[in-house]
Amino acid sequence: MKGYLKYIGFLVVIGLLVAWFVGAFKHKEPAYLVEGQKRTVQGLKVGSPTLSQTRIEAFSGSVVADQTAHISTRIMGKVQKVYVKEGDFVKAGQLLVSVDASDVLSQASAVEKQITQAQEAYKAALANYEAVKKTYERYEALLKEGAVTQQEFDQVKAQYEAALAGVRQAQAGIEALKYQRQAVASNLNYATLRAPFSGYVTVKNVNEGDIAVPGQPLLTLEKSPYKVEFYLPERYLGKIKPGQIFDVQVDPVGVVKGRVVEVSPALDPMSRTFRVKLLLEDNPSVRSGMYAKLLIPEEGKTILVPESAIYRRHDFTGVFVVRPDNTLELRFVKLGQKVGDMVEVLSGLEGNERIVIEGVEKACDGCRIGG
Repeated sequence: MKGYLKYIGFLVVIGLLVAWFVGAFKHKEPAYLVEGQKRTVQGLKVGSPTLSQTRIEAFSGSVVADQTAHISTRIMGKVQKVYVKEGDFVKAGQLLVSVDASDVLSQASAVEKQITQAQEAYKAALANYEAVKKTYERYEALLKEGAVTQQEFDQVKAQYEAALAGVRQAQAGIEALKYQRQAVASNLNYATLRAPFSGYVTVKNVNEGDIAVPGQPLLTLEKSPYKVEFYLPERYLGKIKPGQIFDVQVDPVGVVKGRVVEVSPALDPMSRTFRVKLLLEDNPSVRSGMYAKLLIPEEGKTILVPESAIYRRHDFTGVFVVRPDNTLELRFVKLGQKVGDMVEVLSGLEGNERIVIEGVEKACDGCRIGG
């Protein structure tokens, strides 16, 4: 009997502990009092979504420069000085890189000495030719008079022709060395690399002390204006024409105007797309390689909200909707294209709601908006 009572007492204790853990002994406020204690949030700006009768179709592309130059040298040598860095704007003719040209200067000095020697050899060949020529002319006259034999004349003639060939060979040697001097002088120009046009340094592959290798790009320059290339589906064929102006979303620059300058007349049979090129308006922040989207407006209802109205947490995107009683509801929305500082809402809003457009970081689901 005593064991049974102990067992009953044990169950009662366990039951009381469970009831305490689930809050059975805690004081509960009435629902109307809890409702009245909702946190009030100050400093929120409320507005309405923007309704548009056009929707935006976006197509991806990349920005390319109208003109690009890969700066390299034709000589091998140690880089003495690099005068620019990535992002610098340079003017045409501005010094970019200097390379040690000791080897080229030695070649130039050697060629000059070879030219001097060749000129001396030419003088000697010319003097020999003049002497042999006089003998040849005299023997030619004697042959006509019968004073010398044909064999004797032929020997002198051979000497004359050899002397003439020696002069011509000496002349050719001088000319060849002069061309070699020009080539060395041209290579010497590549010891100081200058900008071929005014533009921006976009790539720098060299530092002071590096060894410059012929043909290896040291710097890359690019020149505005910039273009962007897109591939559009065949439904736009015939609708996109040169001269048309479209908005182009360039990340992270923003929306830039682009003018159609080239439209391919043929479709790619595999992708069923055609190529379109646009020339972007001048913008100092645009660079080649940037991601771009061509924004083509089409008829259709669109709901737009400011970028500042979007609440983001990891993969969640939402908007704080203001209920009639001025409390907030965090509503999930599916986003579309970004247009300037506005974002397209594909689902989650009807378009007639009031929403928080500034201060979403202070808002909370169920909170009340204060004065």
